[in-house]
Amino acid sequence: MPAKATVVVALAVTVVAVLAGPAPSSSAAPPGPTLPAEFDLSRYQPVNPEQFRSLAYVDNGRGFLRVGRWMCQIGPGYRYVGCQGHPATAPPDVRGAAISGDQQGPWWVPPGTTYRFGAPSGFRPPTLPIGSRVTLYGVTCTAPRADVVACRTGSRAMIFTPGWHKFFFPSGDIAHSPNPAPRYLPPRLQYWNQLPVSPAPPR
Repeated sequence: MPAKATVVVALAVTVVAVLAGPAPSSSAAPPGPTLPAEFDLSRYQPVNPEQFRSLAYVDNGRGFLRVGRWMCQIGPGYRYVGCQGHPATAPPDVRGAAISGDQQGPWWVPPGTTYRFGAPSGFRPPTLPIGSRVTLYGVTCTAPRADVVACRTGSRAMIFTPGWHKFFFPSGDIAHSPNPAPRYLPPRLQYWNQLPVSPAPPR
């Protein structure tokens, strides 16, 4: 091929490459956070919340529920929730985790604090059936499968399983305890620590 023709062909290839733009990167970050199945309310049957609310004066109107080994309590303030138990990925000696008014948390609850799990009256928490959900005081808890509980306030949430835990909190937030290393989590929960804005959680 003559030298002049070679230059023309090379120039044409260069122009095509520029117009086409860079090749897409295989390591591009995934799109925004997706709704975990544990908080997809269309999957769960709502139940009457009144059966979970203690009427005893000393319990101050709080709600209590059980899913497998986990006991969760809701209220009395709006969007307050705590779940008692120790997933395998939790720090040693903690008694559970709590969210305070959708402003802080989930925080691990260490021993020796004033935070109390359980009803002072001795109220026995009813079991939340698998595949159901309950909403009290702006908190929704679900029972996705055996021995798994998930509770959400607004932008904060937690999932407890025997083998791992997962916390959710707003982007840039520092008022929470850390999540385990991604390798301990299911692939679908390894990237995002935030929940999508839509659909909005029940009030």
